[in-house]
Amino acid sequence: MIGRIILWLFVIVLGIELGGGLYETLVVMPTWSLSPPDSVTAYFQHNVANPQFVLNAGGRFWIFFTPMVGLLSIATLLTGFRTQPEHRRWRMLGASLALIVVIATFAWFVPNIIRLFSEDVLTMSAAEVTSTTNMWVRLNWVRAAVYLGGWVAALKALSISSAPSP
Repeated sequence: MIGRIILWLFVIVLGIELGGGLYETLVVMPTWSLSPPDSVTAYFQHNVANPQFVLNAGGRFWIFFTPMVGLLSIATLLTGFRTQPEHRRWRMLGASLALIVVIATFAWFVPNIIRLFSEDVLTMSAAEVTSTTNMWVRLNWVRAAVYLGGWVAALKALSISSAPSP
C-alpha cells in the first residue's frame, strides 16, 4: 500500500516537474539562448538592471521540485523490490530514468546555468558562452526526453498490479 502511494506521488511530482521543464524549454529558454553570446549577456544585464522582473525559477520552483523528484525516485526504487516482475520492471525503469536526470541536473545543468546567469558570463569568452549555451540547450532536450520516458514508464507501472505473484 505504501509503495503504491509513493508511486502515485512520484508520478504526480515528476509530471509537475516535466511540465515546468517543458514550459521553460519552450517559452523561457528562447529568450536567452537564441543567439549566444549576445542573447545570454543581454539576458544577464537585463536581470541585473531589472531585478524585479527576474524569473528566478531556480529559487522558486526547481530548488523544491528537483530534490523532491530525486527523493521520490529513491523511495519508488526501494519500495518496488517486492512487487510482481512486470510492475517492478516499469517502476524501476521510471524511477531510474528520473534519478539519472536529477543527478545530471545537479552535476552539470545547475553549475552551467549558474555560470551563464551570473557575472561569470561577463568573463567568459564569446566562444565559451556560445558553446556552453548550445550544449545546455541540446542536452536540455535530452533531459526532457529522458524525464518523459521515466514518467511514461511510471504511468505504465501504475496500470499493472504491484501485488507479488503467489
